[in-house]
Amino acid sequence: NKKVAGSAVTCVMEGTRPVLVEIQSLVVPTHTAYPRRIAQGIDSKRLEVILAVIMQRLHLPFWEKDVYLNVVGGFNVKEPAADLAVALSLISSFKEKAMPKAVCVGELDLSGGLRPVFAAAKRKKQANRQGYKTYISSEDFDTLTSVVKQFVK
Repeated sequence: NKKVAGSAVTCVMEGTRPVLVEIQSLVVPTHTAYPRRIAQGIDSKRLEVILAVIMQRLHLPFWEKDVYLNVVGGFNVKEPAADLAVALSLISSFKEKAMPKAVCVGELDLSGGLRPVFAAAKRKKQANRQGYKTYISSEDFDTLTSVVKQFVK
């Protein structure tokens, strides 16, 4: 399958089972005074917070862009472990650069830092089982900026 800008994979817990889900973003120039923020499968307030962190820490001008975000497969992601994948899909779409094949797991804090998540070992094992060699998390990176520098150049 072809790599596309605006797509990132994460691993969420459905009860006690880790499940891989794809996050897709489309970032386009806005033609209105108030840019649109449309989210399916994730809380729109969470999307706003993640966008604010990206704008403040990475200085990307999302205020001039409409943002459409979708969790593929109809999943409704409630846990913050998907924050990193959401942020990377948004940045990937903004920069029009595809992410490498990787599973991205981590909670984003307001300073742009990455926090560890519940059941990290289980998630990583599931990612490996499904053929993902690259696992991006707070184990190897402490900030969103450090991840972006390595994976979304």
